[in-house]
Amino acid sequence: MNGASWVFFNIEMPCIKVVCDMEDNGVKFDFDYQQKLSEKYNKLLEEKTIEFYKACSVYDKEIEAYKKANINHKLDTPINIGSPTQIAILLYDIMKIEPPDPKSPRGTGEAILQKIDSPIAKAILDYREMAKLVTTYIDKLPNCVNPKDGRIHCSFNQYGADTGRFSSSDPNLQNIPSHNKDIRKMFVASDSYVLMSSDYSQQEPKVMTQMCGDPKMIQAYQEGKDLYAEIAALSFNTTYDNCLEFRPDGTVNKEGKERRTQAKSILLGCLYGRGVPSIAEQLGTTTKKAQAIKDSVFKGFPAIPQFEQDSLEMAYEKGYVTTLWGRKRRLPDLQLPEYEFKWKDGAPPDDDLLDFDLAEEMSEPEVPEDIQKKYIRKLRQAYFGQKRKIFEQANKEGIWIVDNGAKIADAQRQCVNARIQGSAADMSKLAMILVGNDERLKELGFRLLIPVHDELIAECPEENVKECSERFAQLMSEAAQSRMTIPIKCDVSITKEWYGEEL
Repeated sequence: MNGASWVFFNIEMPCIKVVCDMEDNGVKFDFDYQQKLSEKYNKLLEEKTIEFYKACSVYDKEIEAYKKANINHKLDTPINIGSPTQIAILLYDIMKIEPPDPKSPRGTGEAILQKIDSPIAKAILDYREMAKLVTTYIDKLPNCVNPKDGRIHCSFNQYGADTGRFSSSDPNLQNIPSHNKDIRKMFVASDSYVLMSSDYSQQEPKVMTQMCGDPKMIQAYQEGKDLYAEIAALSFNTTYDNCLEFRPDGTVNKEGKERRTQAKSILLGCLYGRGVPSIAEQLGTTTKKAQAIKDSVFKGFPAIPQFEQDSLEMAYEKGYVTTLWGRKRRLPDLQLPEYEFKWKDGAPPDDDLLDFDLAEEMSEPEVPEDIQKKYIRKLRQAYFGQKRKIFEQANKEGIWIVDNGAKIADAQRQCVNARIQGSAADMSKLAMILVGNDERLKELGFRLLIPVHDELIAECPEENVKECSERFAQLMSEAAQSRMTIPIKCDVSITKEWYGEEL
């Protein structure tokens, strides 16, 4: 049985029953706590709205002048903070702010507002963050509760992402903000039960270590070291202790934390297919400095760039990449030619379209190879802005040129991530199958509730906590060890509410 067949019969099919059980189980919802949150966050939302209008009051004269000068203006009184059109008028027409992104000269999205140094931009971001918490979660989730049992039963989409990861809907329990502990506390254990969660620590970095086979990375995990600190130490030619976030006495090691963060950003950048400019932005440094950091990491750990190259070659050759367990992620765009050439009217401009004998011989004549090579040479030498003129010139000659560069680049970025995230998805699903079908856990009243990528949330009767937690962690580790040789340890957290105080 080949890899894809093995994944289908041993992961996806057995997983269906576990998913059905989780959807039937649902999770209990705390209405009393939700009501308190609603009062608290609606009050905060009102305060954020007031802060926005207070920031706007500085421009009262300019706003009135704009309204007088533009009879058909689209501004409400006061300005509607929820209207992108009105916010754009405020920022670019009234405040005269230089657009931070030339590609979106009137943009009001989060990424653009974060680049605008203004109290108003900050006030809008604060308002939006609070509004999303209120409308998407706090005030909406009560409507998702089944009145018959007081529980939320969402739909789990077993193949929610192309990598094989789960997603969920109605409502999306995997998208509830983890940085806000209040929201998740609305989900609680059943009466006389406790919640327990178990996750794979550094799941994706460990998968990458396994797949690229770097001996220094493997040794770091075998010795119980922090991988990011180990990578930083070898990359920056210093000691391991100098790259830890905390000193032995518990105080923060500022320089060590910075080195560790840089190494972590490079490694995760590789995992998620992020380019150097994106990594530089995250680190708050220049592209040149980020490239130097990346070069140092790759020099110290050559198996990482080699794994990237191997993944690319696999995709180019086969049209897909595979996970540790054999799941395929098809990336056919990598096999596209850089440019495709076609005659606009299906034939060269000088052809006699009434010559039926010729039409039979050349129903779809190709653009001659010498013409294709001429244009490819020009396009490869041209800057981005110059390419448009080349396309226009070809158009005048009756030729369509299809630029597949964006599709190819996107597929290249997905090569490594598809293998790493896909392997992590396989591992988590195998854990669900082992845990969800374990007879002893069933006897103890244990039941799975929610999968959140590298973490499983469950509940069990209070009196069976000890045995259930030990069995839970053991089975998750066993699921990983079917392909992983790196030590995998899962710690179980016991609470009464999701992300609540540990018992």
